[in-house]
Amino acid sequence: MGTNVKAPISLGTKGKRVAIIGAGPGGIAAGVALTKAGFDVKVFERHPELRPLGGAIILNATGIVILRGLGVQVDDIFAAGLPEFRRHDGRVRVNFDIDMDLMKQAGVTGWQSGMMRSELYERLLAAAPADMVKPSHTFTHYQEHSDGVTVHFAEGQSYEADLVIGADGVQSKVREQLWGPSELKHLGIAVWLGWCELTGPERKKIVIQHNHSYQMGFAPLRYKGKDCFEWWFVEKCAENQAEPANPAAYVQERIKDFSYPAPQILEATDTSHNLFRWVVKYRAPLKQWSKGRLTIMGDAAHPTSPYAAYGAGMAIEDAFFLAKYLQGRDLSNLQALNGGLKRYDDQRVDYTNQTTAFARFLGRLYHGVPAPLNRLRDLFLDHSSLPGKMISKGVTSEAQALLRAVLSPVD
Repeated sequence: MGTNVKAPISLGTKGKRVAIIGAGPGGIAAGVALTKAGFDVKVFERHPELRPLGGAIILNATGIVILRGLGVQVDDIFAAGLPEFRRHDGRVRVNFDIDMDLMKQAGVTGWQSGMMRSELYERLLAAAPADMVKPSHTFTHYQEHSDGVTVHFAEGQSYEADLVIGADGVQSKVREQLWGPSELKHLGIAVWLGWCELTGPERKKIVIQHNHSYQMGFAPLRYKGKDCFEWWFVEKCAENQAEPANPAAYVQERIKDFSYPAPQILEATDTSHNLFRWVVKYRAPLKQWSKGRLTIMGDAAHPTSPYAAYGAGMAIEDAFFLAKYLQGRDLSNLQALNGGLKRYDDQRVDYTNQTTAFARFLGRLYHGVPAPLNRLRDLFLDHSSLPGKMISKGVTSEAQALLRAVLSPVD
């Protein structure tokens, strides 16, 4: 009897074949990094056209160093600044402890910058081999066997690889098959994201401002050669809370008492096109990402709260370390492959779990404390050095140690 089932297509030379599921910035960065490391890589994307979702992101110096090493031109769109927490009226609560000698070594003038996701995406694709990304491939499942893994897609295609990487986001099907179902939990906050063209405000700071109930933050970015700002507004949110009828007026009312330039940045925003809302979800962290011939990265591994402000950046870091620890290995040799994947897990799992846990803690601290206790919290924040110490320990010291590891030629 005849059959329409086609034999799987090999992705290249045995021992070098890598299939990445998901063509977001992390998946593309992993594809470029692993190609440079000598592997035959294909990145599979379910959409027929490659288009980044969302507006702007935050990228830090570590991400810039990694992207430069991949041949991605980003220096002209990295408007580096130094982050600080402020009260809504402009009073500085915490200056982040940034090692400026380390910034000089990294070739940047500050720690973080806003960046348009679409522009970063275009530049990542420009650095990628022309045939690396395969659109219109909706992943359904994989079958692992003794000398490889077969990846299946809803459109009928199947491919043979030595390693499969799930870079397919917070709803990752690769993660679900590899580690089983897990609950997508509501964090209790929603984020409004926007950006605008604007000149005038200082561009040397990444600012996070709070009043008793809301956060408004902003960061400079360069987009299409123009001075711009990205901004975000964070509020407490019930899981199924409806969006307001007039989002721009809704946000404007809540930040009207915030100091310059927060209201002006919102006023400069084309809110009919450059404003959208994100209800934040997360999953319980995993203690291990890799098993057999499978691993995960990015939001598939560590979906994060906006208080980490670094989801895309952590995915780019994942890509760097995954390529670093697999380079030179024969991926058809399961022992060699697992040795590299273990080093990847050892480098990334605890670090990202700590980062995302601290971000969730900050989200609950600022948006989960009921009135009138939130007034007592704010008094504590105004008169204690503990928040600065917590941020130094939970964010900057670990992140800058990671940058030193990326800059170091010695493993």
